[in-house]
Amino acid sequence: MKKKYTRSTNFCQMQPEFLTDMSEVQFSKHSSKLNMLVLVTDDGIGDKSSKIAGNLMQQLIKGLAAKEPFPNAIVFLNRAVFLTAQSSPLLSALRELESKGVLILSNCDCLEHYQLMEKLAVGGLTNSYHIAELIKLAKNTITL
Repeated sequence: MKKKYTRSTNFCQMQPEFLTDMSEVQFSKHSSKLNMLVLVTDDGIGDKSSKIAGNLMQQLIKGLAAKEPFPNAIVFLNRAVFLTAQSSPLLSALRELESKGVLILSNCDCLEHYQLMEKLAVGGLTNSYHIAELIKLAKNTITL
């Protein structure tokens, strides 16, 4: 079972020396790079005033869970952290991805900003330093 990081403000402020343990990240079989990192930056895609924005995001995440290749990690930032919180319509798809070895991470600063830290329902915590390290390791980074 994957470890969950302690929910504390201290983690959000940790500097890069903490990030030497990348044991939860699954690298490509042929290199030290991640094949695919997905950064999710909002809880919808496209025009936020339209109901379809949320539906498109749900369909896309469910599509990622449906067929290989799976991303190595999915990082949720800004309003996207609502997708990893209790009552999110994507919890089952995200848990399915997690069970397939995909690292699901939510930015703790964003969770704190939206007062969702105690409502995180899937995955673990990350901070900006960890995200920067993942981006550097990624062969392909996709931003939604």
